[in-house]
Amino acid sequence: MFSGKRSNIIGALILALHIGMATVAQAQVSGTDTHDHKSFQCLEDGLKSNEFGCLLLAKLQLERFPEGQLFWHLSKSPTRGAAEAAKGRTGMVVDADGQVWLFIFGPNSAKPKKGEFVATVGPLQLTAGKLPPAKSYEVVANRAVMPAGTYTRVHTHPGPEAWFILDGEQCLETPAGLMKGRQGESMFAPPATPMRLSNNGSSTRRALFIVIHDAAQPWSIPTNEWKPTGACDR
Repeated sequence: MFSGKRSNIIGALILALHIGMATVAQAQVSGTDTHDHKSFQCLEDGLKSNEFGCLLLAKLQLERFPEGQLFWHLSKSPTRGAAEAAKGRTGMVVDADGQVWLFIFGPNSAKPKKGEFVATVGPLQLTAGKLPPAKSYEVVANRAVMPAGTYTRVHTHPGPEAWFILDGEQCLETPAGLMKGRQGESMFAPPATPMRLSNNGSSTRRALFIVIHDAAQPWSIPTNEWKPTGACDR
């Protein structure tokens, strides 16, 4: 039979064990790794109260896109009103880094005629030249601020993803290999592709990115079907 003091110690140890097991279980459910300090969490409101993370800028729902190759055109506008007037059916207006941005999705000829043109990304890699079939589509636009030496969890998107890098560098690993980009450059990946994105540079990475997906599905889906080699980190 244990003394009162010894019983208290054992009880505390048992309680700590239960707390630890609960923490592990919660991490497994949420898809996070509590022991991986290099893991970058890209939550839609992650920049509202943190220095690093992601921030949802806007969403756009469309029943269909123009036929043919699909591009993402980026430009800066002097005012939000001017951007709204120029966006048309397949455009969206976002505020990021103290600037008003106009994003237009469509053929190469859909490049905006007004404002400060920044970049055209694409043509986006689509399956058989088309988006995966859906009753309607959603474009999700985010801003990401990612510290050096971190990477996302392995995930897929039910549609193409594209990035425009504002500052720093990034490296994308997929089963097909590596893609690297730096400030002022763009990248894109096809639908349903397992991937892990890393900040392989020595400074903070800032980027704008979009995902076009079936509106009935989540825009980002964690997966364990593929394991990266870690080549981006070498």
